[in-house]
Amino acid sequence: MKDIDEIDSITRALARVDPGQPGGRPSDAGARTLLASITAEEPGPFVARPRRRRPRRLALGLAGAGLLAAGIVVGPSLLENGVSPSYAVTKNSDGVVYVRVRDFSDVKGLTRQLAELKVPAMVDYVSPGKQCQEPRGTYVEDIPPGLYSVPENIPGDPGRGWQMRIDTKLFKPGQTFVWTISEGHTSTILMDGPIAPCVPEDRPEPKEIKRDYRVATLKGRSLAGLRVDEKTVGEVLPELRKRGSKITYLVMGIPPGNPGGFGELRTQSTPVGDDWIVWEAEESIRQPGVIRLLVTDRRYDRNPVYGGPRDDVIKE
Repeated sequence: MKDIDEIDSITRALARVDPGQPGGRPSDAGARTLLASITAEEPGPFVARPRRRRPRRLALGLAGAGLLAAGIVVGPSLLENGVSPSYAVTKNSDGVVYVRVRDFSDVKGLTRQLAELKVPAMVDYVSPGKQCQEPRGTYVEDIPPGLYSVPENIPGDPGRGWQMRIDTKLFKPGQTFVWTISEGHTSTILMDGPIAPCVPEDRPEPKEIKRDYRVATLKGRSLAGLRVDEKTVGEVLPELRKRGSKITYLVMGIPPGNPGGFGELRTQSTPVGDDWIVWEAEESIRQPGVIRLLVTDRRYDRNPVYGGPRDDVIKE
């Protein structure tokens, strides 16, 4: 099995960006994107605190390389002798635009192609370690579901570029799709009205976050050897009760399409239904014996905590 510290590092990166981390602040573009996608599908009285995966090169992505492949039809025009160009944009008859970018420093061609396809977009490049000074404009809070997919690594070629889709029919008058691209960070956000030019500034270094919970099912942890992922609450509870665990529940909000990553809708001690699905169990670092089950009220096509099967991430 991998070193436990390494596993913790992997699972932290997969599931969430904590407050204080790049993109983890409620005002950051990535946080707004995940929050908007969750609340647009399942509005409710609770505020979702964004938790999402950070891929190798993308601060905004929700899942690993290739997860968008099932939802995107990439036309052959994007490929030249099997190798995609620095940037390529195509539009289908339904007004859906597919974007694939490899060259992070030259945005003029990408900007031109987007304009030719009538995509209201602004693209800025900043050198690594930089970001555009904010605020630049008014953020659109009520992003229509399906307007755009979060940028993802290109399937089969992680770490060298990203791709995404944009439904141009869903833009409202005056709205602009804003990208800020660099070699190590990609931000996308929908803005309304006038948008200020990008003024580069240093991106703050991530701060060390003290966590309250950690994965409980790893070797050396309180639930070592117990697999709870993708079981029902009713299947998991008897064993936890036998061990004398105090149970709480983290109710997860899943973005449309379940690309990996999730938002926290609420944490509660009130029991949920036995037919709810458990995706992982966490143990309290400060309160021994407290187990928090990460749950949803229905089953999804893949484990949102890991962006797919747990075994693909944790090797035991």
